[in-house]
Amino acid sequence: MRIKLDLVQKISLAGILLALVIIFTRFLSLQNIPVIPFVRISLGPALIIFSSILLGPFFGAIIGGLSDILGIVLVPNALGYGINPWFTAVYALLGIIPGLLIYLFEKVNSDKVLKISLVAFVSALFIFTTVFLLLNNDITLFGKNYVFETWHRVLIIVLAFNFSVGTVIGIHFLDIYFKHRNQNGGHFFSIYKVTIISIIDEFLVLLILNSIVKAYFFETDFLVIFFSQCIVFFINIMLDAFVVTNLLNLMKKVIKERKRDKFDE
Repeated sequence: MRIKLDLVQKISLAGILLALVIIFTRFLSLQNIPVIPFVRISLGPALIIFSSILLGPFFGAIIGGLSDILGIVLVPNALGYGINPWFTAVYALLGIIPGLLIYLFEKVNSDKVLKISLVAFVSALFIFTTVFLLLNNDITLFGKNYVFETWHRVLIIVLAFNFSVGTVIGIHFLDIYFKHRNQNGGHFFSIYKVTIISIIDEFLVLLILNSIVKAYFFETDFLVIFFSQCIVFFINIMLDAFVVTNLLNLMKKVIKERKRDKFDE
């Protein structure tokens, strides 16, 4: 499944991808959304995940970390926040995990296994959210207590169910789309594999770790940030699945054609 590149190719692509991550994160993104504060919707995470899968965890970490540092330098935060090593570490970790997971999933080529895994991951997230809300009346974080009202529970459970089902259905139709594009034959990257890697990466890094870091440094209600990140989480998963799979298939096609041209020469 992996695309083999030499060091020079990796360094060149890393520079291009770093520039693209900064552009899409800082200039071509949705930020300061009233209904979901402290979040950003962009193709930045998808490009970092793509970088890690294509170039490996080392380059993924560099691209993720530098995109945060250079992004702050080039586009200062409107609230006056400067470079924060904790946020830089979050984005570096975002670029490490996919490159490691791809090795674990490399021998899993059964669509049936991958589909079951996707449904299991999404179901586990939904079940965890539901059970947590039903068994807990409040949550304490950073010394503050937050109470769950009944309408909070109902709204969150309904949204979690709709997003979970929507993700599974959406990935199913994207899989059909990619298979239709690839009907002439040839190996292509599985969108289910990319989706599972994205879910694990974004859940651990952006949904959990990033929410904690933001709550601490912005001195804001953790639950507000966490549930705002939940909405973005499902949006990002669909973006990751489509963008990363497309780019990986494109890279594989380009390299295959270049090898064919060299052979013809």
